[in-house]
Amino acid sequence: MVIKKKKIGLIIGSGELATYCMEQLILLGYETTIVRLPCSKVKIKKNLDRIDLKYEEINDTFSLLKQRQIDYIALIGYVERPQIDFSKVNYGSQILLSKIFSILNKGDGEIFAAVTQMFSSQNFTLVKVQDLIPELTLDSGTYGSTPIDKKVLKEIEAGVKIFLNYAGLDIGQSLIFQNGHCLGLETITGTDEMIRSIINFREGNNKRPKEILNGGILIKGSKPDQVLDIDTPVIGPNTIKLAKNAKLNGLVIESNKVILVNRDLIFDTLESNNMFLASIKFFG
Repeated sequence: MVIKKKKIGLIIGSGELATYCMEQLILLGYETTIVRLPCSKVKIKKNLDRIDLKYEEINDTFSLLKQRQIDYIALIGYVERPQIDFSKVNYGSQILLSKIFSILNKGDGEIFAAVTQMFSSQNFTLVKVQDLIPELTLDSGTYGSTPIDKKVLKEIEAGVKIFLNYAGLDIGQSLIFQNGHCLGLETITGTDEMIRSIINFREGNNKRPKEILNGGILIKGSKPDQVLDIDTPVIGPNTIKLAKNAKLNGLVIESNKVILVNRDLIFDTLESNNMFLASIKFFG
């Protein structure tokens, strides 16, 4: 998407992606207003225009964005499910949040769809940060220093089939696959915690056969009908380091859908650890 005027509101959660994107968009010449969510621990430079959002007063934040003549909004970073003090929600915010209140116990897909509708009702246009910074995602191809042989290609194919079934459950965005078996599934705790569970299992069972304690592939992609404007799969250098500590052979990501935070460092980490990264099309 091409933004006619380089003025944008960035609603940020937590994690490396939020910090990286803020810096990159400023370098690209965007005039930014940073809206920091209550769950965010990202530090904001004093010279940046900033609003600390309160869910109970979200209509006031929208009014401030409109006063700044901001039409485009990008949501960036990890967002926790909101903790809202319903006794303090003002009238305008009650109207905006009414649909979201009723589905807070539903899956992420339904919640994000409702959030998208809320922004649309206020005449804001949501944009994907990967459209603003295209190098955040990868086209189809293989990366890293380790070649992918036919055996690994077959394992990737089998693993992606398992992933597609799992993704439809709206539970998470990644799994670990090895020799026809699913070793781990991402849940609400996230990808890195899933990998840590494999590390702990392998370190605590070092007398088991080597084929159980080594190898495997991390597969990460989107869920069917995922709202990628505000809910995008992400990996960073720490994910690669954890994958190496778990003794995985490599990673498979969905092309043009998974964001890479600091891709140069990711590629360097892959090279130094003799791991592969395959970017492929999952759907269609």
